[in-house]
Amino acid sequence: MVGQTESSWAGQRIVMLQGMGEVHHSEDGSRVSSAVGINLVSPVARVDGSRLWIVSTSGSDSGWVDSTSVIRLSQAVPYFSTMIQGAPDDWDAYLRRAEAEHALNQRDAATQDYSAAIRLHPLEAFLYLRRGRHYNTLHACDQAVSDFDKAISLAPTSAPQGYNLVAELYSLESSVYSGCPDSTRRDPRKAIEAIQHAIALDSSRGGARGFVILAGAYASSGDLAEAVRLMRQALAVPGAAPSYREDWQRQLEEYQRTLAKQGAKGP
Repeated sequence: MVGQTESSWAGQRIVMLQGMGEVHHSEDGSRVSSAVGINLVSPVARVDGSRLWIVSTSGSDSGWVDSTSVIRLSQAVPYFSTMIQGAPDDWDAYLRRAEAEHALNQRDAATQDYSAAIRLHPLEAFLYLRRGRHYNTLHACDQAVSDFDKAISLAPTSAPQGYNLVAELYSLESSVYSGCPDSTRRDPRKAIEAIQHAIALDSSRGGARGFVILAGAYASSGDLAEAVRLMRQALAVPGAAPSYREDWQRQLEEYQRTLAKQGAKGP
């Protein structure tokens, strides 16, 4: 970790060694953001001395971290394995190894490590959030919703300062209810209710990402006209989630094509 050349960080994915995704926003790195980036694995976009500019998947929680507080993803699994061998009850090490395994598509290993972290620290909402997101990636929709529900029940006492964990969880639940690949597990009504809860708890959820999730919920309910309207609103938000905008544009076009086909068929 320490002592690597600056060039060795550029373009690398890193795993944070502490915290829950906190970054520095100011140019001198003196102010820690009150928001939490959620993702503990992030790509390095640029380097300034010992500082690394990491980019979150949403683009909204990007910022500086110090190179001494992270490890390259390629080194992370053996690093945390050594930590666990020395301290088998270190739930945080299990979490970070799980995050690395998830990023490396080692899905079974990640599931086991998320679950081990939860067994060791069962009252931490963040752990259920991370395992729930992992389950969602695996299209295990029931398990994902169960973890999000558990996290919601715990979140008021464990949410990091300045970060509305409950709003994040309702957003995630909404995306599962609207987009589960198993159509029998979709519930448009619950999807709409969940994202409305998120927006009520955190007005920032009413931004571009909230529009996209709500659009998916309406599309799942069959209201494609409303889905198109909401996707257009999302794309009209200046500077929102640049890494997702191409995907959002494609989603809008898909909704429009489906809506046009329905119109062509007539009543």
